[in-house]
Amino acid sequence: MKGNIAKGYGTFLRLMAVTAVAATTTMCTTPKGMSEIQWETLGNRLGADGQEQHLQRFTVIADGSFERMAFCSLIGDMKPTNPLDTVVEILPGYYAVGSPRFAALNEGDTVVVELMAPGTLHNQSFIPDGMHLVRDGKAVRAANVRQPIVMRPEQWRSPVGKDPMIYGDRAFVINDSLRTDVGMVAYKQVPVPKSVELTGRKIAKPTLKVEQTKDSRNDYYRVEIDGGTATIYTNSKYPEAIKAMVQRRIDQSADADGRVVTAKIEDWADYAIRGYMIDVARNFQSKEDVKSHIDLMARYGLNFLHFHLGDDEGWRLEIPSLPELTEVGARRGYTTTDDVPFLKGIYSGDGNPDAKDTPANGFYTVDEFIEILKYAESKGILVMPEFDTPGHSRAAIRSMEWRAKHNGDSSYRLIEDGDTSVYSTAQFFHDNIMNPALNGPYKFMATIFDGIIAIYKKAGVELPGIHIGGDEVAEHAWDGSPAVNALRKREGMTTQKQVFAHFVRKVSELASQRGIKIGGWQEIALGNADEYDKAVQPTVMYVNSWTNADTKGKEMAAKDYPLIISNVDYLYFDQTPSTHPEEPGFTWGGIVDDLKPLHATVEHLFPGDTITQEKAAGISGTTFAETVRSRAMYERYMLPRLLGLAERAHSRHATITDQHFYAILNEELPLLAKEGHNILLRQPGIKIQNGMITMNTAYGPGIGQIRYTTDGTLPTADSPVYTAPFTANGIKEIRARLFMGKAQSVISILYNYKKRTSSADGKAQKEELHHL
Repeated sequence: MKGNIAKGYGTFLRLMAVTAVAATTTMCTTPKGMSEIQWETLGNRLGADGQEQHLQRFTVIADGSFERMAFCSLIGDMKPTNPLDTVVEILPGYYAVGSPRFAALNEGDTVVVELMAPGTLHNQSFIPDGMHLVRDGKAVRAANVRQPIVMRPEQWRSPVGKDPMIYGDRAFVINDSLRTDVGMVAYKQVPVPKSVELTGRKIAKPTLKVEQTKDSRNDYYRVEIDGGTATIYTNSKYPEAIKAMVQRRIDQSADADGRVVTAKIEDWADYAIRGYMIDVARNFQSKEDVKSHIDLMARYGLNFLHFHLGDDEGWRLEIPSLPELTEVGARRGYTTTDDVPFLKGIYSGDGNPDAKDTPANGFYTVDEFIEILKYAESKGILVMPEFDTPGHSRAAIRSMEWRAKHNGDSSYRLIEDGDTSVYSTAQFFHDNIMNPALNGPYKFMATIFDGIIAIYKKAGVELPGIHIGGDEVAEHAWDGSPAVNALRKREGMTTQKQVFAHFVRKVSELASQRGIKIGGWQEIALGNADEYDKAVQPTVMYVNSWTNADTKGKEMAAKDYPLIISNVDYLYFDQTPSTHPEEPGFTWGGIVDDLKPLHATVEHLFPGDTITQEKAAGISGTTFAETVRSRAMYERYMLPRLLGLAERAHSRHATITDQHFYAILNEELPLLAKEGHNILLRQPGIKIQNGMITMNTAYGPGIGQIRYTTDGTLPTADSPVYTAPFTANGIKEIRARLFMGKAQSVISILYNYKKRTSSADGKAQKEELHHL
């Protein structure tokens, strides 16, 4: 995760396997003998200090006495309303409530815990997750039931009047601006080819074959569709991937009789690296989940998987020579100490480090990873593994501490005894940074490099490089380190940045000795001495430019660091697509809706800087997984934003309008829904005109179904289908939701009653529609 988010962590329910927006009450059938924890927000309010806060209620239906109730949360600094209760932060993002009230419970008894939390509840992702009980010092699974956060206005409106809700009438206007009558042109699916010449005849779909040709452009191909066989001439290293894309264009351009129009197509990609980052460190996804994501990448012409495998919250790849990395670093559970063979809980889970049905736990064996690598290569996709260092390294640090203490090998230790440094990262960790003055980090990195090289060699696939992270090292990280202070004195270092540069330079040397390249986030290429850049730049495959400050991109380009456009405000798919309280996602990087990736042109990102525009080596979308719990949730972040990313990865300059993009979505989204994918859908619009309730969507006629209620309940897949305007007479509240396959939008709300309002001087009065 990049950037300073709101206090804490956590998010979505796992135990109930929520795969879409948790818009309705999360219900379950609690097995006999299992406790149940119900959660709800009682609303936002002002505290005695005048600051905004909100009240959360946990209702525990217990199966007997217990010691604690533990849970993950993106909100920290919570205070109990009952003086008998206490809240303990086990780890930023993981909390436990204790109370003497818990010891007197019998099976079937109920106890209520209320916690006052700072600020307003941002959205669905800030609801507590992974709620469980603790008995005899061990986690006990409990059924989780989480109530909706869109039932009453005080649940989303701030006490000072701020209202994040996207109401139905506003959605109506937005949908109208996007809805289009533009029809699809044959063969112009995303990514739109550079040249399509329709020659006018209708023929049966041809058989495709591929031949190599020479051309300097990225993944160039040309094909003439005019006969029983069409030859694709391409320079691609992965001709079968090009063939699959052309086949998709043909299949989607065929008429009802399976016939296509004759055409000449010529195409190439502007960027050599067309990437997407999948994060499994924070919350794990299975091998099959990842292969499904690879399919989507290949479908739209992306060719580079940035695979985030190691971070504070998990280490997800087997390194046979360091088994502790997965024995400790791939498991999370309830503990109050670090001297256990697993990590403390965060984000998700049920407190059990051995649970198999939670994304808190899991890793890829060498053979499973090889299967992923080979599968990606078969789709024309290279895989660049990332293990974030020297910050974001808590999982590795705890794993190597366990190795030192319990297996007797301290040579891989990544931190130093006697280090009194006090720091706090953007995610509020205080113990997640390797020490660059020790030998252990370099022995560790050398072993990781050797292990990765061996795995790729065994797989028989190309290793493009290894991403070392390098981002978000907190200030004062090594102020209290005797070893670092000795290093600084010895080398004449005066700043923390020089210590960081020392680490990156030594790691880059390890990579160079092994004939491999490294990647990193922009921090490894900014603000360093010329001597550093001269030594490190040749070893760098690329750096991810992730902030929205174009001057930083310019600085890196001027030093000839290959630049991958990864801007948070355009390309971080884990940022929320709207301010609607039901929409999951973070808010620190701004709103990233389905059109933002499409707008990530070099002109927008580097205005007036043609040198940097031309030097950009690639572009990459990013989904960090703090708020992800399943394949379906990951897909909802990917689709349809992945299509806008693919268009920009193919063409660095603007190509199609928003309305043209929606014409493409009108064709593509129903296909994706039919295949069972989850999709981010724009909410339906609702307006009242001439006494009639009218609804719309951003999509074409017949795409999805609007279902609605008029009694204040939440629309479900069984609610009435909107087919035509109906009278508003007697209806005070309309709620609607768009359904398409397994996908569903957030809810739209429109209130239909009048309120008398006055001007400031009290003279003029009028009636207006009041949206609370």
